[in-house]
Amino acid sequence: FIEKVEKLDEIIVKGQKATAIKGRTFLVFTIKISNEFNKAIEIDSKDYVRLSVNGNRDEWLAPDIHNDPVLVQAISTKFTRVGFPLNDTDKDLVLRIGEIDGSKEEIPLCI
Repeated sequence: FIEKVEKLDEIIVKGQKATAIKGRTFLVFTIKISNEFNKAIEIDSKDYVRLSVNGNRDEWLAPDIHNDPVLVQAISTKFTRVGFPLNDTDKDLVLRIGEIDGSKEEIPLCI
C-alpha cells in the first residue's frame, strides 16, 4: 500500500544526506508492506513500483532510491520508502504498482 507521496529536496540515503541539484527533486513514496505468513519474508520493493514521466508509457522507470531487500517479520507490517529523482519540469506522472508478472494498477499523480 502507498501511504504517502512527497516531493523532497533532501533525503537520507544509507545514513548520508543527499541534496537534489538545482532543477531536480526527489519523488518519494512511503510504502506499507504486510506479511500475513508465519515466517519472515524478504521483498525487493523496487520490483513493485514503476513511474512514467511526461506521458511516456513506453518507458517505465524503476526507483533509484530504496532500502532493498526489505525484511518483513512474520505476521507484521513494515514501512519502507522508494524514490525517483525527477526534473522540476517533469509532468504527467503515472505510478504503476503491482507484481512484475502479475496485475498492475496505474495511478495518475497530481503533484
